[in-house]
Amino acid sequence: MDLRPPTDPARLSPLRDVVRQFRTVLWQGLPAAHRRRLLLVAALVALGAGVQGLAPLALTTAVDRLATGHLKAGLFAVIAYAAMAGLSRALRQGVSLMHGEVARKLERDLYRRAYAHTLALPHAVHLGRKAGELARTVTDGVRGWRRMMDAAVFTALPFVVEIGTVAAVLLAVAVPTPLVVVLLTFVLVYGLVFHRGLQRQRESFRTAARTDAEAQGVAADALANQETVKLFAREALVEGRIGKAFARGGAAWDAYNRAATRNGLTLSALFTLALGATLLLAAREVAAGRMTPGGFVLVNAYVLQVVGPVERLGNMAREIVQGLDLTARLRALMAEADEAALSPGARALSGEGPVTVQVEGLRFGYDPRHPVLHGINLAIPAGRKLAVVGRSGSGKSTLARLLCGLYRPEGGTIRLNGVPVADLPLLTLRGAVAVVPQDTVLFHDTLRANLLFARPEADDAALLEAARTAGLDTVVEALPDGWDTVVGERGLRLSGGEKQRVAIARAVLKRPRLLLLDEATASLDTRTERAIQSGLEAAARGVTTLVIAHRLSTIRDADEIAVMEDGRIMERGRHAVLLAQGGRYAALWHAQEVETPSDLKEGKQTDNPPVTRGRERPGEMVEIGT
Repeated sequence: MDLRPPTDPARLSPLRDVVRQFRTVLWQGLPAAHRRRLLLVAALVALGAGVQGLAPLALTTAVDRLATGHLKAGLFAVIAYAAMAGLSRALRQGVSLMHGEVARKLERDLYRRAYAHTLALPHAVHLGRKAGELARTVTDGVRGWRRMMDAAVFTALPFVVEIGTVAAVLLAVAVPTPLVVVLLTFVLVYGLVFHRGLQRQRESFRTAARTDAEAQGVAADALANQETVKLFAREALVEGRIGKAFARGGAAWDAYNRAATRNGLTLSALFTLALGATLLLAAREVAAGRMTPGGFVLVNAYVLQVVGPVERLGNMAREIVQGLDLTARLRALMAEADEAALSPGARALSGEGPVTVQVEGLRFGYDPRHPVLHGINLAIPAGRKLAVVGRSGSGKSTLARLLCGLYRPEGGTIRLNGVPVADLPLLTLRGAVAVVPQDTVLFHDTLRANLLFARPEADDAALLEAARTAGLDTVVEALPDGWDTVVGERGLRLSGGEKQRVAIARAVLKRPRLLLLDEATASLDTRTERAIQSGLEAAARGVTTLVIAHRLSTIRDADEIAVMEDGRIMERGRHAVLLAQGGRYAALWHAQEVETPSDLKEGKQTDNPPVTRGRERPGEMVEIGT
């Protein structure tokens, strides 16, 4: 969907851009059947406007015929006038029904496309914006397109038809020149006054819309953090913030309404002067015998007939301007490149089963002024387990996010089975990876739905197997509604440990080729952790695994352990070797007061010989299990 923003959102888009956007969004985005219905709606609107433009001519004929004693002809003219007025209103009702169906389809389609694009934006975009504000951007944008579509169908088209009809009738009946001059002058002055008023209103409207969106973002943020609000007993503080935000929005809307009211009063005064002037001139023409009473009625009717379209034209301009203002942020959002555009890889991930991971010279920083990773080198053979440990902030989780393609590295390469991640479609990459994050967020749905999100086609047997692996089966059995238990927004009805078990089961159900465990048991107590550790080991068996851990007792069996510090790998090797070195890993181990296994104290040979002898240089690549 082409919704590129104007060069300057504060200015009205050039007519060419408006027409292009209308054509793309409001025409090409509709199915063929709805396009035909929209064309039919436009034809009916044009017919109704034409009938309404000709109706005063029938009324004029009725007045003249009745005034001259032609009763029968006058009655027929009255019937014709009533029929035309009734037909015009009936057409408007039919058009409203048909147009409503097309407009609702358009709204649904615009919402679908807008939310799909928003979800497809890079992870960094979502981190920098509030979810509530993004939702308001989409809502306002769709509402703006609907307003512009309604203005085009119900205002622009009738205006052209009615003004054309009125002009043709006035020329045909030879209305005196002074009256025509007054009408033309009124139209021009009305348009100028309205335009100047619109310019004053527009800044007020833009400010009001922006402050309203900000207020909605504050409220949505408060709802998302309601548990924190309650725990700190800060309801009054948050209520005050929300109140101030909406008060700013209310003040902005009041300023807009005052500007609109002033403009409306000015236009009403102008209309009164124009109507009085034309009727006085018409009365003079009737008194002089140059115009019939029917002509006087015609002039009065067409003054009103001209005022209606001109007023609607002003309203249309206001709707278009406000619609463009409402859609400006959505068009800017839709213009942002999504992940597929930023990572247009098309290569396939070869083979089946576990993948080989190679990380070479990886550099990255969330802010260019503050690098996080400095030339990381790693290699994980297929089916082996690598554990990454280190203090908080050393870059461990960042490495996992880069492996998932949530961010693009600033330098270096990540390869899966020899294929650079940048050359893989993101769907292919993420389809091969399963992640158990440190902070699990669940959908406001049932337990069953949250697990099946990983593999919707999985059967009950696979679901139960994944649950047993994560120790979730006992939790489900204890719940009154079992698998149909609704977990609440973000899974808040579950404990931290229960949410973590759901995340583990979901990852197992996916049957990944690469498993990333980012503090997968951080929310579990020691007893529960030990109970499901064997299940995690079973899930990781035969799958390439990257484990990020603070609790070192959970990664003793890893094929290799890498110690990170300040975005660099400072040590690597097996558990026993790193302990024997007495370096950073040993310091972390003893800081957690974990006793060294007796077989290592006695110097016994372990089942899995260490990869290296001695301390590796930071940044040196070493393959596991060589």
